[in-house]
Amino acid sequence: MTARSCTVGLDLGTTTLKAIAFDDTSGQPIARATAHVALLSGGDAPESEAAVGGGDETLRAEQDPDAVAEAATVILAQVVAAARALNYRVVRVGISAAMHSLLPLGADERPLAPALLWMDGRAMEEAHALWETSAGKALYARTGTPIHAMTPLAKLLWLRARRPGIHAAAARFVSLKEWVWRRWLGGWEVDASIASATGLYNLRENAWDSEALRLAGIDATRLSALVPTTIVRAGLGDERLLAAGLSAQTSFVIGASDGALANLGLGVVAGGAGEASDSVALTIGTSLALRVGRAEPLTDLVTRAFCYVLDQGRFVVGGASNSGGGTLEWLGRVLRGGAESDGAVERRLSALLMEAGEVEVGDLLCLPYLTGERAPLWSEQARASFLRLDAQHTPAHLMRAACEGIIFNAWWIASGLFTLVGRPRAILTSGRVLELPWMRQLVADVFDLPVRTGGDADASARGAAILARIATGATSWDATLRDASQQFDPDGSAVARPIAAHAARYRERAQRFRQVAETLAAGQTAI
Repeated sequence: MTARSCTVGLDLGTTTLKAIAFDDTSGQPIARATAHVALLSGGDAPESEAAVGGGDETLRAEQDPDAVAEAATVILAQVVAAARALNYRVVRVGISAAMHSLLPLGADERPLAPALLWMDGRAMEEAHALWETSAGKALYARTGTPIHAMTPLAKLLWLRARRPGIHAAAARFVSLKEWVWRRWLGGWEVDASIASATGLYNLRENAWDSEALRLAGIDATRLSALVPTTIVRAGLGDERLLAAGLSAQTSFVIGASDGALANLGLGVVAGGAGEASDSVALTIGTSLALRVGRAEPLTDLVTRAFCYVLDQGRFVVGGASNSGGGTLEWLGRVLRGGAESDGAVERRLSALLMEAGEVEVGDLLCLPYLTGERAPLWSEQARASFLRLDAQHTPAHLMRAACEGIIFNAWWIASGLFTLVGRPRAILTSGRVLELPWMRQLVADVFDLPVRTGGDADASARGAAILARIATGATSWDATLRDASQQFDPDGSAVARPIAAHAARYRERAQRFRQVAETLAAGQTAI
């Protein structure tokens, strides 16, 4: 029997990595594998890693790069073997990855410290100082990356000031995606999408920004070679991946960032020059983001909207929040009631989310800022709170209030984004929590817009597979855009539509949320 062909989309998420094989004819997933990689925060790290300390250690968020590479290899091997058992041949692999990681490497190409993740906030002083200057604002306009502690630029400023030994000793600074790519394919390359999220990449020149490099105290020789998101490489040498069923001829497409590829996976991309997508993508993973597709770069000093590359002449513009599924997972653990396994906590969280859909919270309000906040507050020191909490509230009420707080915060981001790009016709959602019908109804009511689901929680992996097919000539952008206009619930039967009475009530609560958040962020005590 002739083997059928499939494409694997690999998503290197912040703490969850996914590999999914998609049938090349139907586009349906046929095999998947998942792995989790620990987050090193606060006092978690071994004593040997204390060299990266300095600043407020409560803002620390790092990861072991070897653990990431190992997890990526294991799940890719697993999904390739599973596809092979179903008589599929993996023709190509496309890669998605979380943005803003920074890994310093010595001359021997070994890490000098753990990888700093987007949620590491220790560079906040350096970021704030740069943003207050005209040079900082001009840099944001050129790069499309908000000046914030999340960015590799800010992390380089922090290393230069606080850990000069590491900064000076590093022969190269890379992302976790580059680290994995090098392991498998032997070259130091970075796609334009991941590069455009560093704060070091000039959107209009398609090159490293000379002023950003000067500020960071490095030159381009200490960064990877820039390549398009559609670059195709072969020559895989990893023995486990070869044993699983890949070959030295298997096409690897470097792909883009998880945010840009989530938009592609959902079909929220611009058509051609002068066009923009007419929908907005709302994704909730560990964090949260709202994104629209654009055909030209766009920045805004008021909202600090990001602008990242998807492909040549295709960009995603939006706002990113720290407050997403990570907040809900934490709350599920806190409310678990005794020591339990990770599986039991996962089941408890799922049960709590179901129960949350059955309750009303009244005046109970949750500010979900467990790890500080990017848009819209731009404050690494923002903290979470429950307001109007009383003895009648149950774990389900707390979970419902947290979900509402996350969506209120998303609405706040959107209110600024829509002033830039116009109000969309619909919202397309992705992420596990948004698979719940009551959550999609909540989004519809808060935003007062119809909400359609993207069909699964893996839009970034799907987008990586789609871009890999485009890059290898298996499909085209025109065909992809045509398919995107038809693929999500064409008859509207599963669309969540706003309920007028609910929308009015949530509009008042969302405004209240914003007032409280702004007051607390400003350091005031009167609520």
